[in-house]
Amino acid sequence: MRNFRVELRKRDLGDSFEMVVDPFLFNPEMTALADIANALIDTGATKTCIGLDVVSKLGLQPVRTENIDTVTKGNEEVGVYQLLLSLCPEHFMMLEVYGVPNPKSEAVIIGMDVIGRGDLHIWNDNHINRGTFTFPER
Repeated sequence: MRNFRVELRKRDLGDSFEMVVDPFLFNPEMTALADIANALIDTGATKTCIGLDVVSKLGLQPVRTENIDTVTKGNEEVGVYQLLLSLCPEHFMMLEVYGVPNPKSEAVIIGMDVIGRGDLHIWNDNHINRGTFTFPER
């Protein structure tokens, strides 16, 4: 079995930082692609979320709706969408994700449903924050 490793990038926010990655998102038929820059790695998010602009770009239709608790609006009904996510060209994951308006101003938030499939490592190397995400081939 081989492992896939993705290098994370640090995005400075003044006195703090975020770790980001550039995923590719496809609709299940693989007829539409969204190449996303700076998807936020969010260990506080239970499930991966995509912005409604990405939903539109991929031509996705909701498979159902669910009520979720959000930081900004409390309990909110959102659409659940199926898509293929790739953090590196050799590996794809079929996911059900929430479609939300402006998730933290990001087009995509990578949640624990993805992070939990692998090993997330964030460390400080001589005052430089670094990170990797490694996950096994399934």
